[in-house]
Amino acid sequence: MMATAGDAAAGVGIALLVGAYIVVIFGSLAFMIVALVDIVRRPDWQWKLAGQEKVLWIILVLVVNFLAIPSFIYWFSIRKKLLAVESAAAAGAYGPGRMGFSGWEPAPAPTWGPTGPGGVAPVAPAPPAWLPDPSGQHLLRWWDGLRWTEHVHDATGPEASTVAPA
Repeated sequence: MMATAGDAAAGVGIALLVGAYIVVIFGSLAFMIVALVDIVRRPDWQWKLAGQEKVLWIILVLVVNFLAIPSFIYWFSIRKKLLAVESAAAAGAYGPGRMGFSGWEPAPAPTWGPTGPGGVAPVAPAPPAWLPDPSGQHLLRWWDGLRWTEHVHDATGPEASTVAPA
């Protein structure tokens, strides 16, 4: 029995359909892994300041990841909010402080002493220095005396504590 051109075309069509199915399945699996790694590596304080729940997105990506739809929603919507929070914290928008259980906790207010006019004056804020990065993304970040700057330092050594950013 001889195969006809129609049978060959049908075989090619099925092979293309199966190939497309395999590409979609493995592509969505790969994107799910990429999104999950990004979700897990972000610190909890970013999630809280962005108004999102980290555990919810982990569950959505792991359990409900039909065709990577939750992964795409995370990557193109929620991740943008997290990146905005990260850059705002690096720019000092939240001031010196840290993320606690109840949210962002600013550094303690300046204390007052009996040295200024009228008997009170604020104690000077922390002088410019390399300090532990409050965002947790780097080892050290430069505090210019008023706010956190974009200058970061990830290596250890004596130059980290003595050299000011240019």
